[in-house]
Amino acid sequence: MEIKAKTLLFQLLWLGFGVILLSQSLAITAQETIIISGKVTNMSQNGDSLDGLSVILHENSDDIFGETEYKLSKDSEFIFKDIIYDPNKQYGVSIIFKGALYGINLDPSMGSIPDLEIQVYESIRSDELLKASLSSILINDVNVETKSISVLEIIKLVNDSDFTYVPGPAPMQLLRFSLPEGSYNLMIDSSLVTAEIFQVDKGFGMSASLPPGEHDIFFSYDIPYESDTYEISKNLRYGADILRVLSAVDLVGFGNTSHGTFEETVIGERKYYVLEDSGIEKGEELLITLENLPIPSTALRFSTTLKSIRWELTVPIALGIIVIFSAGIIIWFNSKKISNSESEHLYIDKPELAMLAELEEMYGQGKIPKEQYLHKREIIKKFMDE
Repeated sequence: MEIKAKTLLFQLLWLGFGVILLSQSLAITAQETIIISGKVTNMSQNGDSLDGLSVILHENSDDIFGETEYKLSKDSEFIFKDIIYDPNKQYGVSIIFKGALYGINLDPSMGSIPDLEIQVYESIRSDELLKASLSSILINDVNVETKSISVLEIIKLVNDSDFTYVPGPAPMQLLRFSLPEGSYNLMIDSSLVTAEIFQVDKGFGMSASLPPGEHDIFFSYDIPYESDTYEISKNLRYGADILRVLSAVDLVGFGNTSHGTFEETVIGERKYYVLEDSGIEKGEELLITLENLPIPSTALRFSTTLKSIRWELTVPIALGIIVIFSAGIIIWFNSKKISNSESEHLYIDKPELAMLAELEEMYGQGKIPKEQYLHKREIIKKFMDE
């Protein structure tokens, strides 16, 4: 029995050892490395050589921004080896060429990625090569309480050349978009790889490179209004192959416009006013008159004012007023006491004054005749003169 027990124990040990080896083997398989490789191509006609440039592999997580650099070969090729895939990371490759950033997002979850191609272009600073294929303006909402109009704009910028537009450092060398006067709550999104936003005269600017192709730019903002009509005025810097303006019929009305006319149409079971025009030249001014804007009633204005009050401050403010008011009463009361005490002190030092004041009061109330009043007054004055 003892021998059988030892044999069974030996078998169990070997079985456990086998499980450990199997788990380690699976772990090694899970940690199998992958390769990412490809080539960089200058797509501009008679473009310059890419000698000396490097491609960057990005492995980013919430905590770490990992970068690995690879200098291009003579054939402008690159390769990254021994990459351990982590599903919690985001992967991509990028290269900077003549001031423009070019990049590709990657999904290596299925293994190695060979034969990537990163296309780059010669750079140009003039935005004359850019135009808008679409400029769409949607009157999204009207808030009667805040007396504001919410607007959403979509612009599709097109670069038909074989150059990448690269903005310069000066404000006039940025991508520029106009906004109606007084606009606020500006929010911007785009399909551009990187974009910095700057405030410029009558709008905003973007410092972003635009390679050949079509690029979407979205921005929304609010406009304040004071009366039931408002004129939107905008400069269409990049023109538009198609200009579209729309709003729900039950939201606002439209008056005079500089481009086209509004027509009613149904979109998703809701009636809209839609204006559509084409062939808009660069730099044209767009004017749109909004009508029938809601004006808040007196009750609503009062309610809005109440809502705007910071009630968390009312208690300390009220306490402050009470303290100031109480202090005023105390000061006044003390001044009266001081005044009365001074009078009492004065009357104690000069009792004739008290007698004269009492006599004046009695005569004023008709308690003594005039002759008696004058006689006593003369006697008191003699005492005062002595």
